[in-house]
Amino acid sequence: MSLKIGQTNELQVLRKTDIAYVLKSKSNEEVFLHINESNHRTLKAGDYVDAFLYYDAKGRLAATLSEPFVEAGKPAVLNVISVNPGLGVFLDMGISKDLLLSKDDLGEDISLWPQVGDKVYVDLRVKTRLSARPIPYNEMRVIVGNLNIGDEVSGFIQVIGQIGYFVLTEEHNLILVKRPNARGKYRLGQSVNVKITYETPTGYEGSLTEFKEVVRIDDSKIIMDFLIKNGGSMPYTATTDSETIQKVFNLSRKSFKRALGLLYKQRKVNFIDNNTILVNENE
Repeated sequence: MSLKIGQTNELQVLRKTDIAYVLKSKSNEEVFLHINESNHRTLKAGDYVDAFLYYDAKGRLAATLSEPFVEAGKPAVLNVISVNPGLGVFLDMGISKDLLLSKDDLGEDISLWPQVGDKVYVDLRVKTRLSARPIPYNEMRVIVGNLNIGDEVSGFIQVIGQIGYFVLTEEHNLILVKRPNARGKYRLGQSVNVKITYETPTGYEGSLTEFKEVVRIDDSKIIMDFLIKNGGSMPYTATTDSETIQKVFNLSRKSFKRALGLLYKQRKVNFIDNNTILVNENE
């Protein structure tokens, strides 16, 4: 087959029917272009057109003269326009048919799926239908040298990994945010502002945390909530190891110690026998 599905093909108009134009390739392979997909153009036999080939809702090969935002081998950032928990999320690819990003590529935790209005950087996967394939970080072209330490830039979560998050900017900078430098849980496609903290030959690292004082107050609330929930006492102090702190509080040991120090300074906690104790307000 000389027809390139998921790409723009130069085809010739063979004839017109009541509802469509019949296009042919140089190898005389035929494909239908529905009147509604002619981009308001009137065509005649012998004309050449640049047509994008895709599979319609019934799985039939079809053509459109609308220019897609993405083609096979030409990744693009697409907007999420709907979410279907049973299938995945649908992306606007610039033609009448939306593009499915399958739940198989999104994982079981629906809270980490993109929401309507979010963005994802994808390529086309061409099989018996077109679907979206999210671009992994190791396939992205690394751009460095255009950002400075301390810059704050906007982007969206492109990859969620064990080490942390990869944020993609409009300029296609890829920024790694390690989990200790993130607060809370972020979903794929979520828009974020990231502060550049480090530059390496292979890219940038950054932080999603706010200013220290604001973060310290938020971290203190996490500790206070934990104490209240556990009867006002916990076996965690400034000497607790980093792995335990990360597992229990989702905080770095440095952040935990800083927040705990604030609570001690405010006389909200005390330390007795290697335990942190909530101070009674009447004391």
